[in-house]
Amino acid sequence: MSVIGRNKTRSRIFAAFTLIEIMISIAILSLGLILVMQGLAKCVSILRISQANLAATLLAENRMSSLEIAVKQEGLKAFLGDTSGQEKSGNTELSWRVESSQDEEYENLNKVIARVDWQDGRNSGSSVFGTYLLILNDK
Repeated sequence: MSVIGRNKTRSRIFAAFTLIEIMISIAILSLGLILVMQGLAKCVSILRISQANLAATLLAENRMSSLEIAVKQEGLKAFLGDTSGQEKSGNTELSWRVESSQDEEYENLNKVIARVDWQDGRNSGSSVFGTYLLILNDK
């Protein structure tokens, strides 16, 4: 065998070895890319849950503020009873309930609790908010 024949054989071995290295590096890069994509999917899921929680919080604050305004305008008669309903914000379905009760110790102090349950695809949750309203005069 001549020197030229040996160089061709060696170059084929090194070329095959380089091909194996490239295949391994592509496999490692593919695995890294898959992990990054899974991380992004988890971030999107967490963002949707955060948006649903924000919508529930805003709805509860809105309902409690509406009740407070109604009490200031109409007095105690606007405060009596519980109210509930359902709304939709984007893909999030919200069901809410506002409960009110008079404090046992103080005549003019009233407890208000707003509960909002939400469902967004496979995710669901609830938020509960409470406050006290002082009603000094009955209109």
